Amino acid sequence: MKGKKIISILLAATMAGAMLAGCGNSSTSESKSASGETQKESGDQVSLRFSWWGGDARHEATLAVIEAFEKENPNIKIEPEYSSYDGYSEKKTTEFASGTAPDIFQIETGLGPEYYKQGVLYNMSETDFDFSEFDQEFLKQNGQFGSGSQYALPTGQAGSAVIVNKTLADKVGIDLSQPYDWDQFLEWGKKVQDYDPESYLISANTTHATAFFLRTWCRQMNGKAIISDEDMKLNMTEEQFTECFEFIKSLYDNKVCAPASYKAPFGDQDQEDPNWIAGKYVFSLGYTSNADVLSAANEDAEYMAGNLPVRADGVSDGWFNDCPQYIGVYANTKHPDEVAKFLDYFYNSEEAAKILGTVRSVPPTAKAQEICEKEGTLNELTKQSVDVSMQYNGVSDGGKTTGSEVTAILQDAYENVSYGTQSPAEAAKEVVSLLNDYIDMNK
Repeated sequence: MKGKKIISILLAATMAGAMLAGCGNSSTSESKSASGETQKESGDQVSLRFSWWGGDARHEATLAVIEAFEKENPNIKIEPEYSSYDGYSEKKTTEFASGTAPDIFQIETGLGPEYYKQGVLYNMSETDFDFSEFDQEFLKQNGQFGSGSQYALPTGQAGSAVIVNKTLADKVGIDLSQPYDWDQFLEWGKKVQDYDPESYLISANTTHATAFFLRTWCRQMNGKAIISDEDMKLNMTEEQFTECFEFIKSLYDNKVCAPASYKAPFGDQDQEDPNWIAGKYVFSLGYTSNADVLSAANEDAEYMAGNLPVRADGVSDGWFNDCPQYIGVYANTKHPDEVAKFLDYFYNSEEAAKILGTVRSVPPTAKAQEICEKEGTLNELTKQSVDVSMQYNGVSDGGKTTGSEVTAILQDAYENVSYGTQSPAEAAKEVVSLLNDYIDMNK
């Protein structure tokens, strides 16, 4: 497992270098593409590729928006390419390197700064896209990457979230509406096991848990990201990593989290886990954008947004509210005007706001939020989870810490500890070594 991840890191670095030399936009279609055709023109007919990840609700809503747009704009064809998140960012790295990236693509928030620095994003400020419905300060903090121009569009307002099966929590006697620290997980986990040995406190997958535990641990202990973008400094010591990994190991040793090997087949789609559907977890940790699909997976339970853990000796709450994803435009697109027209419809039209609801968390504009409230599509649990995340005072660690290479290193370590293939001390030593190598190569 570890070897494969390290190879993928080196491959990503090689592709990133090739990316800068890539040219053209000879697109190839995905298995989920509507027609399988490559981009082509016939008179005024334009074909654009749009890729994203998500669950079924997001797929269905996005496809419905595409259909509505095409009815109003018959000369523009949108070729949808959709999947789960597993392998999504790795595929984008390959597409950028080969010049075959789609015209429009969803971006994991942490990768936004990396894509901007790689030069693969089109400057949307140079198009006719209408930004007037957005809060300008929100745009500045989400998608400009310090440039003063908009290189990515935030899909909503979001943050980390603890989505609680309140029905089960009440039966066990757990109250996640109160303030609590990390150690509370161990006490609550024991209560769940005593109540039902086949149930668990936490539904945790590697993708979400790495960000939830490792990155937040550093922000709370040090008030900084694991790696500072300004001076390329590693802000987390080997001792601090060891402490964090020991805590993670204790969650699995004490059956607070479901076994990592059991969770692996579901990727980051906790709502597909039969035990989540059966109400066997007190909560899933992840993001506010997961709230609607998690609650829809088990309609027999009542749900709530729980508070987030904070260290008693922390220098910061660590948690922050930003956006769930970005949507970006490929720098080499041949049709920026048509792309801007579609995205303007996607973000600013009343019809799209009605259809999309909160499938990408709370909409990013006040206008869309008002439409959703009126239509009854503003998912109350999603809104509640955003409200909870906005209570905390942490600062985003987006940048080097959330780039693909560092994320691969951290996820590899989380997997090794959760599977028991490395001790916390061994994982900490290796992480520090790999991160220092990364810093040396990128100074």
